[in-house]
Amino acid sequence: MPYRPGVSSTQESPRVVARHKGLVGRTLIVSALTLVSRVMGYARESVMAAIFGDKSIVNDAFIAAWRVPNLFRRLLGEGALSTSLQTKLTEVDHDHGEAAGRALFQRTAHVTTWILMALCLLSMAVVLLAPDTVPYFGWRWLGQHPEPFRDLTLRLLPYVVLVCLSAIFSGALQVRGEFRVSSLAPAMLNVVWIATLAWLIWSHGLGWGRNPEPTPQATQLSMARTLCWAVLGSGLVQLAIQFPAMRRHGLLGGGPAGGFNPVPAAWEVLRTSAPLAIGAAVYQINVMIDGLMAYGMLSEGGVSAFHYATRIQQFPVALIATAATAAVFPSLKALGHTGRREELRELHDRTQLAVCYLALPASVGLVVLAGPICTVLFQHGNYTADGVGRAAGALAMLSLSILPTGAVALTSRAYYALGDFKTPVRIAVAMLAVNTCLNALLVAGLGLDADGFGLSTSITGWLNLLWLWPGLRSRLGLPGTRQGFFRRLGRMLVATLVCAAAAWGVRTLVLGSAPAGGLRAAAALGGGIAAAVLSYGAASHWLGLEEWRDVLERIRRRRRHSP
Repeated sequence: MPYRPGVSSTQESPRVVARHKGLVGRTLIVSALTLVSRVMGYARESVMAAIFGDKSIVNDAFIAAWRVPNLFRRLLGEGALSTSLQTKLTEVDHDHGEAAGRALFQRTAHVTTWILMALCLLSMAVVLLAPDTVPYFGWRWLGQHPEPFRDLTLRLLPYVVLVCLSAIFSGALQVRGEFRVSSLAPAMLNVVWIATLAWLIWSHGLGWGRNPEPTPQATQLSMARTLCWAVLGSGLVQLAIQFPAMRRHGLLGGGPAGGFNPVPAAWEVLRTSAPLAIGAAVYQINVMIDGLMAYGMLSEGGVSAFHYATRIQQFPVALIATAATAAVFPSLKALGHTGRREELRELHDRTQLAVCYLALPASVGLVVLAGPICTVLFQHGNYTADGVGRAAGALAMLSLSILPTGAVALTSRAYYALGDFKTPVRIAVAMLAVNTCLNALLVAGLGLDADGFGLSTSITGWLNLLWLWPGLRSRLGLPGTRQGFFRRLGRMLVATLVCAAAAWGVRTLVLGSAPAGGLRAAAALGGGIAAAVLSYGAASHWLGLEEWRDVLERIRRRRRHSP
């Protein structure tokens, strides 16, 4: 809803909730734009795998280096600063009007810029001066080849400033009801990255087929450095495309703020974001720990295999859970701030069921079809079947974390909406310790490969959910779980088992026991997905799932209104 100057806080109060109507439509917008970004991301990873291969020291180092700014993006940008700003901006818009909200946003962005720059410089100094091995333990946390990791990390770290500011801009726009531009901005990273990869292929004379001679390590390092410059350029693009929308929604420019002083509120945003940096992004922290430990513990190519598996697993997480959480949190906060607790619990449970309805078949589908998926996406150029096998094993284990990841993100937002930032943080700290111990046990102790890191992440996710969920009632005082919640969840599980059996049957029929080639893997993947979707729809219809009836009703309405 466009910004309207001169509107009083009493007039603004009902708009804080009203501008977030149309939750389903807004979620579909976010999901569609996220889908575009993810599809481009898979194209990017597929080309990366083809160029660098499955045993590239440089690609392992680049992926490990990329995790560092990506972690800051998740923690400070999307996970903490954005969530904290959304919380405070909603309150200020409600209590003081949108002009005061604009002043809060601008002051927060100003202070955050300087803090991020200082953090970036400090991180660069740590990377430059840190020892190759952990003192007293002898763990080569920078891997067997630390220099490429240092080189590429130093080049990528300035991206932290750009991408965190972009996330703050997006969070403010979402509070004002604008989700299109804020969801489109992350796709710019993939646009610039893919264009740079295409230029590298052309400039180095590389083909899509397997090259008879591996690309020299010095050439690979030069290419990786070029990609670092591309990443920084994409950060500037992400910022630039959001300025017109911010101007439309009154987040830019000056003018009186009705006597409101934004400085204390801006510092409150930053203070709140400190615990949120762990509580709102425990999954991303676990993935970061997995990545760094994998870089020091797995053989060449293991980091790349685990990274590619993580990228595939994040597709349904982003498309389903992240999109729903981003769309619903402003509404949760508005309901919590206005004391409408029963409506908050109803919205939370309804969104959880919607996420479960899509996350359950996505999880079993990725487990059953992990091999064909990795073959189709990555077995090109210099990436061989060995790398595909390692990635598929990790993907199968990681897929078990899709449902708890989405549920934890949404449940944590319910805590934040009611002002409880401590409980998710305490649980998150415990889960970080559990995840680290499980990594060491499964990989170093039991000898698992990249799949050990995936299994550790999934176990941690479920433990986090089981600890966090009961507090909705016992700690927050919300009403109990809505009637029929677990009965509906049980019927979804039955439909999911039917879906898994259908996908497994088609995969077995097409592939048998022979190694999967490109065309046969594509046939198994396409047939398995079709069988899974059809069987899940049929089972949902037979079981009378409300989510399925909602889907059919929306299709009917669209047909009635179509020309």
